[in-house]
Amino acid sequence: MEQALSRTSEHITRVEVHLSDVNGDKNGSNDKRCVIEARLEGRQPVAVTYQAATLDQAVDDAAHKLARMIEGILGRQHDQSSHPTDPPPPGLEVIEP
Repeated sequence: MEQALSRTSEHITRVEVHLSDVNGDKNGSNDKRCVIEARLEGRQPVAVTYQAATLDQAVDDAAHKLARMIEGILGRQHDQSSHPTDPPPPGLEVIEP
């Protein structure tokens, strides 16, 4: 978990992991479920779910899925802050790079 989320860990305030066996005592493929919820600074929580044949695989794949999601959220936030959409106030000269 730490390795998968290491690139964005400074933005994460809390992580909750929920594991379950979907079919209980019955055998079945891809019946191990991992739900991971992460809380990011100043944002609503985000969550991912992944089902796999083993708990290890479900946790690993869910962690990587969450990492990609968080990187996308933070990337969009960075893009929005570096490219404001509001026009400049009157009288302000904008110099494009």
